[in-house]
Amino acid sequence: MNVVDIFYLRSLIYPGIDVSVNLDEWIEKYCLDADVFVLVISAEATIAGAEKKFLHHVAERLSNPNIFILMNRWDATDNEPEMVELVKQQHLDRGLEFLCDELNLCQRKEAAEHRMFFISAREALLNRNVDISTLSKSGFNKAYKERLIEFNKFEHEFEKCISKTAVKTKFEQHTNRGKEILILLCETITNIINKSQTIKQESSEKLIETEDRNNFLERELILITELAKEKIRYVSEDVYQRVAQTLNDEIKRLYTLIEEFDRPFSSDYNQIPLYKQDLHRWVEQQLGTNLQNRLHTTLYNSLDIVHSEIKERIKSILLTNERKLFVDSIIPRSDFAISYRLDCSNLCSDFHEDIQFKFSLGLTSLWENFVQNQNKSTNYISSSLLNSSNDLFTTSKSSLVTLGISALIWRSIGWKMVAIIGSIYGSLYLYERLMWTKKAQERAFKRQYADYISAKMKLIVDLTSGNASAQVHQELSMYFAQTIHYVAMEKDDILDNIQEIKNEINHLKSYIDKGKKLTKQIDKIDNELNQFAKQYLLTDSTNTTH
Repeated sequence: MNVVDIFYLRSLIYPGIDVSVNLDEWIEKYCLDADVFVLVISAEATIAGAEKKFLHHVAERLSNPNIFILMNRWDATDNEPEMVELVKQQHLDRGLEFLCDELNLCQRKEAAEHRMFFISAREALLNRNVDISTLSKSGFNKAYKERLIEFNKFEHEFEKCISKTAVKTKFEQHTNRGKEILILLCETITNIINKSQTIKQESSEKLIETEDRNNFLERELILITELAKEKIRYVSEDVYQRVAQTLNDEIKRLYTLIEEFDRPFSSDYNQIPLYKQDLHRWVEQQLGTNLQNRLHTTLYNSLDIVHSEIKERIKSILLTNERKLFVDSIIPRSDFAISYRLDCSNLCSDFHEDIQFKFSLGLTSLWENFVQNQNKSTNYISSSLLNSSNDLFTTSKSSLVTLGISALIWRSIGWKMVAIIGSIYGSLYLYERLMWTKKAQERAFKRQYADYISAKMKLIVDLTSGNASAQVHQELSMYFAQTIHYVAMEKDDILDNIQEIKNEINHLKSYIDKGKKLTKQIDKIDNELNQFAKQYLLTDSTNTTH
């Protein structure tokens, strides 16, 4: 049965303590993590200079190393019992001098009780691996029990020191590192909180400014809209008045205008509708041209003024130059022209001309002239409704009436006077009949047409003026809508910016609240670390010092 298992090193990693070359290097490499150093000295010897030198180097590299001194083979002193105490005191003095005076590791009392031990490793090994109950006490010197107790005491102190060292070196290091991390975290979080509060304050001020800007923009938007509506209404009413006045002036000139129509006239029943169609188109074209020529410059100047006023007012409340350039780029329609829509064809669709010959001294003509004087405008329309059969009837009746009157006159004044009057009357009739040429028929047609279309045109003055006013109103409203769109875009951007700032403020509040919670957690962890250090680290140091 194997009593001791020996584990050989696979490679030589310990150069020894009496090697000056690279001593510091391998101390740093192999000894810095050591918790305990055990110096084993034979009872027949003292601490050598090389050993002291080595431990001095260790003490320089490590702060307060834990060093135990074991005086081994103390069982050899049993041969000289009278010298035991003297030798023991000498070893104790030298050991305490080295530990306490040279290395300054601990107090003498602590070193005497907890750092130096007088043992016999051989006896301890035999005691651990041999069944004492079945084996004689050969191999054990007298007083071996004291040395076993001393060895057990060493093991206990060694274990205690290892535990304390582990706590002190490892946990103290972790504790200190933890406190450093906590301090760093606390500083970082404090900086974040302070920075967040600063940014939050700036964002709050920016939010107030942005909301003020939004409120200002809303007020300006309402004001500009009202002013634009008022301006557009004013210009539209002005256009209405101008078009109405100009159209009335042109209606008064219709007789002259129609006289200027020089298409060859024909009284043929099939040719008259074609003549009327051409006359409708010509009158409509000339009226439209005259209205455009008389109103174009004035109306467009008014439109340009309104366009400029709207543009400058819109630009005055925009912040970005980019949007101001966009507003400048909005050009009113160059092809805009007021359409007057006179539509003479439909307007005069029920016009019927009367170009049959009528003797001016005929009773029917005289009666019609009387009725015309009573109600001229009614006669314009009613006279146009006379057809050829009515004319024939009128002519025949006139002849009969004339004969009846002639008979009465003949009875009253005699046949000679009747003959004279009849010849004069006939001459007049013949003259008028001969003068009723195609040119006279054309003049009568144009006069009737001028009377009719003038009456009809007067009925649509309000409609035409209102239509022109509506076109101007629509054009200006479209331009205003195009320009005000950029104000609405800027307002939308401001609202989005307000929401972004509010979200940013909410995030900053969240960061500040989380930072405060983390600060409390850090304080709690710091208190726990302090309590741990006080309970396990500072107490051990205090006890060790005492």
